[in-house]
Amino acid sequence: MKFFVIALSIFLVVNFLTLSQERNKSFFVSGLVGAAQVNNSRINTRESVAITFGGSFGIPVTNKLFIYARSSYSSKSNFQSYYNSSYLTSQINFSDEFVKVNSSFSLLLLNSGLLYNISLYKDLLLGISAGVSFAVINQEANLIGGHIVSSIDNENIWGYFGGLSLEKSWGEENITTFAELQYNYANSDAYYIASALNAVNFTFGIRYYLSGRGF
Repeated sequence: MKFFVIALSIFLVVNFLTLSQERNKSFFVSGLVGAAQVNNSRINTRESVAITFGGSFGIPVTNKLFIYARSSYSSKSNFQSYYNSSYLTSQINFSDEFVKVNSSFSLLLLNSGLLYNISLYKDLLLGISAGVSFAVINQEANLIGGHIVSSIDNENIWGYFGGLSLEKSWGEENITTFAELQYNYANSDAYYIASALNAVNFTFGIRYYLSGRGF
């Protein structure tokens, strides 16, 4: 199923890119930076907030609807979290005891879906986005004494995302600014993952329309 989604997305991107050039619609590219709150631990009970940055682009289907693709990278090092002690002894069942560990992680998120814009005022848009997501995770956790208890390299997890954005235009320029709130959900069958991966991104950015603003 996921391979079908990828193939269909590529086909739609190429097709609508051609159509957008013929119809002179507004293809856009964006740069973004902000913060991500990530329930990355899988086996810990706390969430961590990390700096995130990335970019996105949109291919117009209509004046309000875009094929939307977004990527972001988040990372954080040397923060304290709590692991269920049963995992430290290679047991699958939970216990009530949690052990303090030092953690580091990085998260690459790739999103592909649709973005629909609703005009609030002549220079302000509300954007609603949704689609599939692909997460690449690296994580390491070690006890205070330095013993590594968990090390995950380039784990791939599929999921989905939803987001809201506010976009503001400035005069007649092709450049706009925006703020975006996005939620990502992904689940894995790995035994050490106690719950799904949840990542909430809050970002600000600048968007450039190649052939005139989309509103």
